[in-house]
Amino acid sequence: MRLRLGLPCALCAMAVAGLAGPSGALAADLPAIVTLLEGPAALLRGTSRLAVAEGVRLQAGDIVEVTDKGLAQVEFGDGMALSLGPGSRFYAASFAPRGAKGAAITEFYVMRGWAKFTTGKSASPFRVTTPVFGFGAGEATAVVHVTDAEGEIFVETGDLRLAEGSFVKAVPTSPVRIKGGEYYARKSEGRGTTQPRPAPAFVGAMPRGFMDNLPARVSKWKDRDVQPRVVGELAYGDVELWLKAPPEIRRVVMKPFIAKANHDLAFRSALVANLKYHMEWDPILYPEKYKPKPPPEQTEAPPPPARPGPTQ
Repeated sequence: MRLRLGLPCALCAMAVAGLAGPSGALAADLPAIVTLLEGPAALLRGTSRLAVAEGVRLQAGDIVEVTDKGLAQVEFGDGMALSLGPGSRFYAASFAPRGAKGAAITEFYVMRGWAKFTTGKSASPFRVTTPVFGFGAGEATAVVHVTDAEGEIFVETGDLRLAEGSFVKAVPTSPVRIKGGEYYARKSEGRGTTQPRPAPAFVGAMPRGFMDNLPARVSKWKDRDVQPRVVGELAYGDVELWLKAPPEIRRVVMKPFIAKANHDLAFRSALVANLKYHMEWDPILYPEKYKPKPPPEQTEAPPPPARPGPTQ
């Protein structure tokens, strides 16, 4: 039996109200906008911590962190919507433009917490990677919950393909298919299981905001450019989770911090103390180790021994 939870937000509201999504111009101009915010949330961009506000536009490479009692809704120009629940840690790796063909894909990483993804027919394909599994879908509505050692997902509508493992990337032929109404759970050590309905504990822990239809609000911000407020500079502890992430994440996240490591002694000391988790910092912290070695000095070879002369 299919369990309908009224799961949120933008896609459900758009379907009920007949709002198919923003126009092509809007899609091109506004790839991802924070349209609803409950409680504070932080935006990590470059080496700065910024305060998230409604109307802020996300960029590829942004990290969003929601507090333990917060909720953030992000709507996309192609009709996709994302809700981030309490305790979420989210990295926006790439945004595919509307109508993108071929390999273009919207790609996210959910390191922990709650998230809900809703997409429509016009949305670009998306892929989500977590510490427990990776999944991808075209048109679907799903809620995912991730901790360091366990992940679970409920597909309300549509279906998705899932690959088991730590930070694995799903493809259209990934072995696990989860259909609308089904629930899947996996611990980091072992295989996952699929059930015909979500576990009661999953439903009981789901954020309240995920059970109500939230209004589509992207049109409110189409003519406004809200700039996030800078709160301060990031310390190592603020980005430790991301600097110890899989190489494909941390090697991108580290770039703006390279200059910081040269003048911020506390940041540099923390990098050195945790170097085994991100060895790509070694040539940056100790460039002298990687300089070409000079060729060995050439010494003049001794003359060959004299040959004895002919005997008389």
